Amino acid sequence: MKGTHTYIVGILVCFGLSNTVIAETLYKVKNVAQGSSLPLKEYPSKKSRTVVALPHNASWLLRRDKGRKVVNKVVWRKVQWNKHQGWVSLYYLAIDPIASQQLEKRKACLKDKRVTKKLCCGYSFADRRRPYQHIPILKVKDIAVGKSLILQSNPWGGKKLVALPHDATWIADLGQRKKRLDGTVWAHVRWSGETGWLNMAKLSDDPEMTRIGDWKRKFCALPPINK
Repeated sequence: MKGTHTYIVGILVCFGLSNTVIAETLYKVKNVAQGSSLPLKEYPSKKSRTVVALPHNASWLLRRDKGRKVVNKVVWRKVQWNKHQGWVSLYYLAIDPIASQQLEKRKACLKDKRVTKKLCCGYSFADRRRPYQHIPILKVKDIAVGKSLILQSNPWGGKKLVALPHDATWIADLGQRKKRLDGTVWAHVRWSGETGWLNMAKLSDDPEMTRIGDWKRKFCALPPINK
């Protein structure tokens, strides 16, 4: 997911977990249909307020306690996803081995004294070799807390690809626009590994994330290979 690198550095640095995070503490969402969402609850109860709607493919859910709670025969786990903390039924969680491996690599990178650009830990060699490209970033607006904005395979409907939460950002603007017969304008975007279309009425520019993304791509870019 675009922006995951920033979140990982936040886990390691801001939360001071560089020596304590282990593989078993990272989860991903399971048993949720593509294009649907999973409510992250304020308390371990189905009736509790929804903090954020997790996408079906959400990963990097960090366990925030060592135990679990059983309420009406439902086993709940407290997790953190991006800046949100809350409770999810264990039925919808699976250990995330890929994220755990990536996290271990980033931890090693941050500890490696030979690495001078710590903010680049996590960028692949291939990404750092790509020529710099300005990428405008969008964010979701006017979506109620706990609700989602659906990324569609085409502006006229099509397949539901992924449900973006109410505060989603790091939406890469691919530049193309389509106008439907009802007058709505749709943007071609990429988010969470999926490329599709979103209603422009529910999007706004995110100049801060655009600036950060552009700066990091420049900062982490490797010098060109002399042929």
